[in-house]
Amino acid sequence: MRITRIDFEGREGIFAIAKRQRDAKQIEVEILQPTMQASHWVDAGDEDELFAMAVFLQELLDGYQGTMQEAACYYNPLLCMSDIGI
Repeated sequence: MRITRIDFEGREGIFAIAKRQRDAKQIEVEILQPTMQASHWVDAGDEDELFAMAVFLQELLDGYQGTMQEAACYYNPLLCMSDIGI
């Protein structure tokens, strides 16, 4: 089994979609907000990059700087798509 897409819903109107195509070396994280849309790419084998993206997603979607445990709620799903695994 492969996980190829994860949808995150944050505060009202703010979403993120993590996607990874077969054999891609990066995970694309698309940010959707009412006034903007952007994509970021994270190296699927880089634990530090994945955790930095998790922290970014937690702050963006939850609307505040959270704890390491709160960031882990975003990190663990990203690990499922990574080359690192859980």
